[in-house]
Amino acid sequence: MITISGACTLLFLSHQSQGFQFAPLSNPMASKAATLSALNSMTEGAAASSGYTATQYGPDMEAYANGFKTAFNEISCSLSTPYVGELPDDLIGTYYRCGPAMFSAGSLPPPKNSLVKPKQPPVPDGTDPSRMVLHPYEGDGAILAMTFQGGGTATTRFRYIRTNAFTNERKKGKKLYTGMESTRTSTVGVGNDFPLPYYRHHLLTGLNKLRKNTSNTRAIFFGKKLLSLWSGGLPYKLDSLALSTDGRSQLGGVIKREESALGGKAAYDAQRNRLVFYGVDEDSSSSQLNIYEFNSKFQPISDNDGIVQVKLPGLALMHDFAITENYAVFVQPTLKVNGMQYMLSKEPGKTLTMDEEPSLVHIIARPSNKRAGDMATFQIPTDGASDANLQFVNAFEEQDGTVVFDVIRSDGSNMQGANTRWPWASSLADYQNISSKKSLWRYRVHPQNGFISKDCISNDQIYFGVVNSDFSGRPHRFIYAAAGALGEDVAPPQGITKYDLDSFTYESWFPESHEFCGEPIYAKRRGDESEDGGYILSVLFNGRDEFSELVVLQASNIGAGPIARVPIGIAVPHGYHGCFASTDDANWTFEEIERRAKLADKMETRGSMWNEVKSDFSGLGLRFDDMEEYFGDLM
Repeated sequence: MITISGACTLLFLSHQSQGFQFAPLSNPMASKAATLSALNSMTEGAAASSGYTATQYGPDMEAYANGFKTAFNEISCSLSTPYVGELPDDLIGTYYRCGPAMFSAGSLPPPKNSLVKPKQPPVPDGTDPSRMVLHPYEGDGAILAMTFQGGGTATTRFRYIRTNAFTNERKKGKKLYTGMESTRTSTVGVGNDFPLPYYRHHLLTGLNKLRKNTSNTRAIFFGKKLLSLWSGGLPYKLDSLALSTDGRSQLGGVIKREESALGGKAAYDAQRNRLVFYGVDEDSSSSQLNIYEFNSKFQPISDNDGIVQVKLPGLALMHDFAITENYAVFVQPTLKVNGMQYMLSKEPGKTLTMDEEPSLVHIIARPSNKRAGDMATFQIPTDGASDANLQFVNAFEEQDGTVVFDVIRSDGSNMQGANTRWPWASSLADYQNISSKKSLWRYRVHPQNGFISKDCISNDQIYFGVVNSDFSGRPHRFIYAAAGALGEDVAPPQGITKYDLDSFTYESWFPESHEFCGEPIYAKRRGDESEDGGYILSVLFNGRDEFSELVVLQASNIGAGPIARVPIGIAVPHGYHGCFASTDDANWTFEEIERRAKLADKMETRGSMWNEVKSDFSGLGLRFDDMEEYFGDLM
């Protein structure tokens, strides 16, 4: 366990805020100076063979880089048993996680009886540069699922999401989508940040070969439906059991135009069991923000037909947001748009530059609010660091109406260049050149009185901050995040950290130098209603031996490390965002999942999935849950 004490450079904006001071829990880690000294003096690979934790010798970057290798195998259905510890009986439900998994385009062979055979067979990463993506974010998305039935085992699946782009490149056996390549080669700063860049899609709107929807960013399960999201396109609907792809979804017809774009985030309203999406119709001079709110049956709420639309100034490039009881909260960075390049190319790297003007925070009344669509906008005072590419952790309202939101900020001033060569970051220096300095902050703004403050909670390098989803949109005490092993210095996500915002303490667990955790997800313990009485789940990648596992930690005792380690069966590349579904709707037996998986495999072998899917209906025919989505309570 690690503590911070005065780690932040506190900001005093608009009023004198006290900021956050964390008191020690324990301090087994060597000092940062000693760690960096060891890093500089150790021989290559010494940490990987020593068995020391990442905080003693820092990250083994060659092992980390191995997490950007294409997954050439899928898992249809497999029964997994912990090789360390035991799975608790009260961990019931399904864990989903999404992320890029194919970095050499067209590298999953088609079904054996397919009439279309690719001209180029799959190739190992790096052997054909013309097939390599230039940033991991451009990799085709895959989804991992593990279902816990409470009997000491888990049912594991891993499949690529059969997007139209994935299918097209699979047919041809080569890379077909290159719209973002000039942006990847020319942009320095958060536009090409690791692991998630600020420039995520081409600016040409609609369905086109410049905007490749990889559906690789976030998995969500709600109202018996599983979706994968990507910023700039429609989500893909997946079978919750087999993970087979049903096709692009217009959310039951709520999104009227197929070429419309959704953001890569959906926010959960824990109090009312609702889900809120957003999408932005971007233009150079003004943009339209669309907010969609759904009830527990995944139907639009009756208030305002579940939709709010507001106009925003300029080109609004926003990839995250949060909700409170009454509002949706967005931060819009100010961008300069090159009008000529916008007309000619619409490539983000050529068209957009970060403006030094203050970013804007928009507080917008949700569709369920009596004043739906009312918007209050305020400038965020500048402090030398960008407010672009914020990752929202959670938001809530205080008794006086003040909106509070916690975010991870990305300061790209340390970034030195754009590295497009696979595997991108095989040394610490390479990684520190292409990944921004990230830290945890709290913003406070009043919808009537304006911006109040932003304070640094922790200056340590963290990623993928989350809360217990039962506290989404409500005041929270705990934040869980993936953490770098070098304290305030830039390092890849590796350990798991828990912040206690009431006692001002923080505890962490770090694995060995060659092991790297991704996003922590809170899994509710059956029958428990407390904020930290459940479990934390995270995919751990072992880069030395090249395999992946799911680690299970007690949320109340992160520093004790995993209580169970469950092998996945293959090496799953570093991923992005996921969720845990603890409802009975996501608690299937191994036999149920196996039957569905065999059916999905059989349908693909027959080649029916080679037809391009453009709606909520797929080659599998009209499914019951599709009918339920469209006709709802009439059934």
